[in-house]
Amino acid sequence: MDVKLADGSAMKVRFRDYGFFVPTKGLEGKEVVMQGRAKKEVTDVAMLQHYAEDAGKSKEEIAAITEPEISWTFEADGVLIKE
Repeated sequence: MDVKLADGSAMKVRFRDYGFFVPTKGLEGKEVVMQGRAKKEVTDVAMLQHYAEDAGKSKEEIAAITEPEISWTFEADGVLIKE
């Protein structure tokens, strides 16, 4: 599940041990309360360039990747969808 953060970016939410799932349709615009752990992940330039190469990007596109990517992930123990 992707959750939109206040800054407009998205945070990937995974569910602990795949013990439960949340429907993906009909949740747009709804507020959720999640319990779990957030983690900041940094993907370095070399790995981003490797991913771009695997995706078939051009040499110019790969060379343009010069900054690491910072993202947030969340491992949820529970999720409450507000009505």
